[in-house]
Amino acid sequence: MPTHAEFAKVHIAKRDLKLSDPLYRGFINVLFGETSARDLSHEQIEELLQHFKSLGWENEYSPSTDGVGRGQSERTPPSRGSGPATMAQIGLIVYLWQHGPGIRHKSMQALDHFLNHHFHIQNLKQVKARQVPGVLGAIKNMGKM
Repeated sequence: MPTHAEFAKVHIAKRDLKLSDPLYRGFINVLFGETSARDLSHEQIEELLQHFKSLGWENEYSPSTDGVGRGQSERTPPSRGSGPATMAQIGLIVYLWQHGPGIRHKSMQALDHFLNHHFHIQNLKQVKARQVPGVLGAIKNMGKM
């Protein structure tokens, strides 16, 4: 079971990214097949936090460097280069598209049209990892227009 500190980080990221509870639980379901962070392992919590970082969340906590902590080494965040989006990122785009309150036409064809019109991306398979935060943000903002 995850520690209190791990739960705190997850909920701070949820707050900072302004994720609604259904969207947050949807992320956990898409990524891990669970509905609550309580059901995740320590490794899955770390993976969830890395995913939140790929969405633009910046953890202001920095681990102790005096050797007193748990002895965990600092991890380098994944590169936001021109590589393709991961399957988890694609899954989150699709989930948000299908469940977003501002989306009237929830088909994959409509998603491809949206990506082409707003990001000049021909289809979902061509989304790059560095484009994912912008795509997710644009889909989230569609409900606010």
